[in-house]
Amino acid sequence: MPTKYFLTLVLTSLLMGGSFYTLAQKEKIEGEDRLSVFKNYPVPHEKDMIFYIQKSFNTNTVVYAANFGADGKLDPKEPVKVYWIRYQEGGERKELKYIEQKFGYGVNSKPLKEKPNSYLFTLVSLKKMHFVITQDKNGEVKVATTINKKPAHIDRVFVTAEHVSLLPKIFSVEVFGRELKSHKFVYEKFIHNEK
Repeated sequence: MPTKYFLTLVLTSLLMGGSFYTLAQKEKIEGEDRLSVFKNYPVPHEKDMIFYIQKSFNTNTVVYAANFGADGKLDPKEPVKVYWIRYQEGGERKELKYIEQKFGYGVNSKPLKEKPNSYLFTLVSLKKMHFVITQDKNGEVKVATTINKKPAHIDRVFVTAEHVSLLPKIFSVEVFGRELKSHKFVYEKFIHNEK
């Protein structure tokens, strides 16, 4: 990822707030051991998938995938498509409900003016984390973010929550990925701040 786009990502992260705070983690002790939270969960293998979210209270999975227009480029109106795989309903694929888009799992995106076919996006429920999705001239899509202060690819997310109403009460969000250059495992945990 070019330095100026990484700096855009970092600066935007510093300027934007959110309702979570981060905990420093020891990679080997806390991070890789935490992969066990995905044990007994299905692994989605969706076309153009960027990453996915799974939750503590059921196996239904939210998938984030690159979304293309008729020209084969990222769709400027919706470069990232978000949908459910309802494993508890026979693996049926379903669109997010309006409230889930606006307050739960939806995405806000805007184009990066300096680089064609590239977009900065955030998740509506985790505004502290920023992503850049880009498509090179060969059509390959890449996504970059910052995980535990390191430039990284995101693989998956685990949300510890309780389903008490229309939207779940979130206690923590754990992000799992790989560093951009070294491909080493990287992990970060966000604790929900009730204030």
